[in-house]
Amino acid sequence: MRWILLTLVFIGCNTLSQTLGEVGRGSAAENHTVNLATNISSAFTSDLPSGSPQNLLPHLRCIFKQMGRDFNVQIMPWRRAYQDVKSNRIDGFFTAVPMRQIDPYAVLSSPLVLENWYWFWRPDTVAPESWREGYKLGSILGSQQETWLGEAGYRVEMSANNLPQLIKLLKSKRIDVVLADREHFVQAAHELKMDANHFQARFFRYVPLGVYFNEQFLTQNPDFLLSFNQQIIGCSTARFVVSEYEQQQIKELLMRKIERWKQLPKLEALLKERNIKSRSFTEQEIAERDKKWIQAFLHNDFSYPIDLVDQEMSARLREIKKQSQDVITEIIVTDARGLNVAISDMTSDYWQGDEEKFTEVFSRPANAIHFGEINYDESTKRFQLHLSVPLYTEKKFEPLGVMVFGVDVEKVLSQTQ
Repeated sequence: MRWILLTLVFIGCNTLSQTLGEVGRGSAAENHTVNLATNISSAFTSDLPSGSPQNLLPHLRCIFKQMGRDFNVQIMPWRRAYQDVKSNRIDGFFTAVPMRQIDPYAVLSSPLVLENWYWFWRPDTVAPESWREGYKLGSILGSQQETWLGEAGYRVEMSANNLPQLIKLLKSKRIDVVLADREHFVQAAHELKMDANHFQARFFRYVPLGVYFNEQFLTQNPDFLLSFNQQIIGCSTARFVVSEYEQQQIKELLMRKIERWKQLPKLEALLKERNIKSRSFTEQEIAERDKKWIQAFLHNDFSYPIDLVDQEMSARLREIKKQSQDVITEIIVTDARGLNVAISDMTSDYWQGDEEKFTEVFSRPANAIHFGEINYDESTKRFQLHLSVPLYTEKKFEPLGVMVFGVDVEKVLSQTQ
């Protein structure tokens, strides 16, 4: 699991109850305390060290301290938490499973954590397109995976208290397949002195975990949700990035194509021409162009931005995006100063020169590649990252600019498998 902001994995029932009992003790009046609920959804039974990413409380304390609020977290079954939010007995509950039936009564916050779910099965089993019928599924009792499987119509044959127990059931052929976070699975296998690579695996999906806040509570506290979502980022301690394993998977699928796209006809000549012009731009001129572009973007007036990019090359980038079957979400080509030269889709700014997607690859070795952070787009429900590579002249090997690809992470990982 890669922790983007904070996580809701509690380890050990006794430790959890004792620790949560300390939460919410502050100077605020009792009616100002935000009452939340969670079920115990963990891969392990052993306690985690203080300060580990799985330790939720410091992050929650940070969020609520910044908001000037106290909070309390209760342990209860997931379905009871849903009913208690619906009946206004609690203010919110944590879930990785958005539910249509709760939407009239509660509003889901921005993601607090993103989990990375994979199917795992034995090497002697031929994997079907779907594990829905004819296979014995196992899950952790009370876990988000068990909840999701039930909501999606899967039949769970056996439940275990933790992931190591589940792996033992899988190895002994008492179940056929497990749905689990990949890093949790690898760690649990290591705990059992097993090689996780002994099992076959297939990427399933990323899962954003958030808080469903009671609609009545939000009506009484109209600024709460906006403030809560804003504090999530400020209190984060880790970025959400693709693992080395997944980076390798993405490279294997895309890099041959990207190498071809770096050699598009007329691209080198276009960049040489643009670099001659942009060399004379002062920083103030670049800032003014960027400001005008941003304002035009905000007002959906693209007459100014369109004049700054090459239309023929932009059309070629749109065609590449179309042929990718939604794996590629956007393509940007910049010159040596990070200014847009061609774009498949309208960008929010003109100058990329101060961003990692440019600075981490420009004039670096020709095989350099930079993977940006994964961002969750709430409006499209997509997980995307920027992948960027340097561009050079073919003969003299002089740096020309950068090519940036927006990538739908779920789609690309699904295609690799």
